[in-house]
Amino acid sequence: MSRVIVAGTELRGDVLRRVVLRSDAIPIPVTLEAEIRVDDSIRNGLAEGKTIQAGMAKDNFYIIKSVRIVERASQGNHAIEYLHIIALLEACYTVAFVRDKAIVKEKATLQQIYKAAGASLKTIDADFPVDRFMCYVGESPSFHIARALQENCGLLRWKANKMTFFKLPDLFKQKTVMALPNVSQDITSGFTERHEVQSFYSVNEKGEFIYGNRTKARAARFMPHMSEMQLKNLTRCLVLRKIIKLYYSEELCAGDLISIDGGNPLVIITAAHVFSSGTDGGTAEQYTKLWLSELTQ
Repeated sequence: MSRVIVAGTELRGDVLRRVVLRSDAIPIPVTLEAEIRVDDSIRNGLAEGKTIQAGMAKDNFYIIKSVRIVERASQGNHAIEYLHIIALLEACYTVAFVRDKAIVKEKATLQQIYKAAGASLKTIDADFPVDRFMCYVGESPSFHIARALQENCGLLRWKANKMTFFKLPDLFKQKTVMALPNVSQDITSGFTERHEVQSFYSVNEKGEFIYGNRTKARAARFMPHMSEMQLKNLTRCLVLRKIIKLYYSEELCAGDLISIDGGNPLVIITAAHVFSSGTDGGTAEQYTKLWLSELTQ
């Protein structure tokens, strides 16, 4: 069961109508969505702008949305009240907000870019310098961080209260954390991939065309100010292959490697850990849902 701690108090399971703790391979790698039954003792602690803790690792989350839900059923003389909240990992939630000041940097590390966007991340393991980073007024840094990650052929993983950068090929050099039978939904479409996984080209300093990976017939896109390596990195990506639902396993996170029926391992790009208490007539359930991908070039 997901733990939710508000103002130092761990909430009982019957108070948590539904909790979804999600780990993703994105610039804000952990998010929380929950419906929580409230009273006067915890209502203020779940307001927008407040910080709560959740999960086995007790990560801190910043609430960006808090919506009041009042049920018609009543308990005594009081209506049953819930708050539906959405919260982002506190260490880096600020990169989701639009900027009132631009961020323009050259050869800055990823941690320095996060810091410039107001994030409190102290370190990023295996950090790297970004050649050019530009986020203009009215834009969200998260989109440009995602682009920098793609140009450098990598992703971020949040695990054990630590952020780490991985090159995509290095993900598949890890040890698998779990072996599962092939009881999954398979996702395969070469036609779709040819349209969505593009090849890229640019112009070098001599005015000559340079290209990324052109081994397959793909949609092509021009990208200015790119090196040949960056163009190849843009095509190298993780493609969804399987979706699988299993018993509640909160220790699994995006970036972990899973073995399916002894075949080639797949990497988790999203792990959604779901807890539903069954309070007020709902269905009680606990499970983890994984989206698994392989590397394509």
